[in-house]
Amino acid sequence: MLTLAIVLPALAQAQPADDAHPVTALTINSSGALLVLQDSDLFTIAGGTSTKIALPATDQGAQPTSLARGADGSVYLAGPGLGVWRYDSASESWQSLSDTLPNLGVTAMAAHATQPETLYAYLGTDGMFRSRDGGAEWVKVDSGPQEPVQAFLHSDMPGSMESGWLFAGTTRGVSRSMDCFCFWGDAGDLRGTVSAIGYDPAAPENVYAVIEGQLHHSADGGETWTSLKTPQSVTALAFSPSQGLLVGTANGNLLARGAADEWTPVHE
Repeated sequence: MLTLAIVLPALAQAQPADDAHPVTALTINSSGALLVLQDSDLFTIAGGTSTKIALPATDQGAQPTSLARGADGSVYLAGPGLGVWRYDSASESWQSLSDTLPNLGVTAMAAHATQPETLYAYLGTDGMFRSRDGGAEWVKVDSGPQEPVQAFLHSDMPGSMESGWLFAGTTRGVSRSMDCFCFWGDAGDLRGTVSAIGYDPAAPENVYAVIEGQLHHSADGGETWTSLKTPQSVTALAFSPSQGLLVGTANGNLLARGAADEWTPVHE
């Protein structure tokens, strides 16, 4: 077992320390444990303890940047030079899902909110790819928004002509499309490079985006946005069934948002 610095409270420190290790990505596994990607290390946190998960063996220079949870609880890892991988918790091993992708340059990925076998991957100039069979076969479905995608999610928010919505955090702001890939348009007037994006599965119209460490919230599916105060610069976010909105910070901390909008250290 390992003890992570990211669970230590540092609420008064607004700026990252020189030796800080920012949280890159967060997700929740099928048992409700928190998975934390920090630098090039992956940890699971449950019951007040943290356990390091060995990452897949890849070529030097591969950079894990994205975590996603499938509708069946499967955990996926992706990043430039890494492609897409699925974690098998039973065997504690990784399976590559990149054989039919044109290259390994995945800058963002997402899993369908309700269809366990449907995955999405964005490969920069190569565009948006979808797999309907758990990553065995990838097919290009769209070029994506005009601006590069940094973060990505699928939501089962009502109102789509198909099965849900795709929200992409780009270098311009948040872009949105029904998952029929009918049209990419601005989700409100939020502007800036979005480094993280997430939503509340219990209330899908609640979408969150991070721009330069500042957390923003939309209560209407991206039509309008408001800024939320946080004690530290935010770098990642996820939703926990038991604790609600969780964020990872530039200081390497994990914080949970309370009912009165206060932020407290996460203790899973």
